[in-house]
Amino acid sequence: MVMRRQAMMTVRGLAVSMMLTSGAIASAPPAPPVFIDELATRIVPTQSAASFDAYCATFANDLTVTVDGKRIAGNKAAWVAAEHHRLGKVDRFVVGFAEGYDALLVIERYDDRSDLPVSPSVLFDPRYKARAVRYAVGPDHLIHTIQIAETDGVFQVPK
Repeated sequence: MVMRRQAMMTVRGLAVSMMLTSGAIASAPPAPPVFIDELATRIVPTQSAASFDAYCATFANDLTVTVDGKRIAGNKAAWVAAEHHRLGKVDRFVVGFAEGYDALLVIERYDDRSDLPVSPSVLFDPRYKARAVRYAVGPDHLIHTIQIAETDGVFQVPK
């Protein structure tokens, strides 16, 4: 019994020492390239009239945008026109960077009033739309593809 316990302790000790010396645990993943950080600083803040030109400069002219697999914009001009009405309304935060793919994953939420009934008594919709947005960056360090997965918000009653 004592031999078995000592053998188990040796195996556990060996496993722990292997985990501690493995590269995955011993070092942090590399930081994203500088151009990805620069793109994120232009994409993530809530856009205003003053920052919109810098936001638009991140997109390539051949930009393609899809929402839930359906193409909604085939070039930069179409996307910029569609996004202009959201100035000041979108909250974004970066979830991750895909090393080797040069892509950013960003979560957005915004107050979209397009689903509201036409009535003077309806002032707002408390349910924010939510989107997961993947920005794919080309070798020119501009965004060439935006893939969006979108959902409606959920009304939650305060407890």
